[in-house]
Amino acid sequence: MSLLVRTTHYTYCPYKGDCTYYSIPSGGAKSEYAVWTYEEPYEAVDTIKEHLAFYPSRVDAIEVIP
Repeated sequence: MSLLVRTTHYTYCPYKGDCTYYSIPSGGAKSEYAVWTYEEPYEAVDTIKEHLAFYPSRVDAIEVIP
């Protein structure tokens, strides 16, 4: 999360709720709005809370560093 920058861009899904977007500055313009998440999803889809999704065309690799 320390490599991501929260954007002011938001979308709304009637099934999941408000969606928040993040950019990856080290990826340049290609990686703007590359990540999205539902921070407070509706109860019916609460299992997606605290998960991130990435646009494959906007990232080159994903590494998990413990």
